[in-house]
Amino acid sequence: MLGRTTSRIARVLAVAAFLLLPGLAQAEVDFGVRGGLYSDAEAGFIGGELLMDVTRAWYFNPNLEYVFVDDGDLSTLNLDFHYDFPTRARYYLWAGGGPAVIFRSTDAPDFCRNCDDDSETDLGINLLAGIGFGKGQALRPYLQGKVILSDETEAALAVGIRFH
Repeated sequence: MLGRTTSRIARVLAVAAFLLLPGLAQAEVDFGVRGGLYSDAEAGFIGGELLMDVTRAWYFNPNLEYVFVDDGDLSTLNLDFHYDFPTRARYYLWAGGGPAVIFRSTDAPDFCRNCDDDSETDLGINLLAGIGFGKGQALRPYLQGKVILSDETEAALAVGIRFH
């Protein structure tokens, strides 16, 4: 099981690097980490993200999330964009969305000799909104809610921190 999980994470990272390298060369990039809960899977997750300016208020926010499910593996590659609403406060608000690739596998029952593991890749659309704190600071904590619309729709709540 560990070998399959490691292989899947390596493939996701390779795809993400291939898609992001051209933009990274030209953009100022912030890094972030996040964790939280996927509601339908009833499991916690951990993830990493990049944040790049597209225009003054639009941002590209690619991210990876690994969900700690009991009976298999669940991970997502998300290519989100969001708009930061203008505020005069020390916090900021955003809303956005983007495509998601969902990698899901389910382990066969332990005592079933004729059963195979089930694995699938699904495409989805993210809808998200969040609030961040410490506007203009090097460390910026945030809260974000997200819904992934796909064959198996998920809602997620994340707490994260971005580093400049």
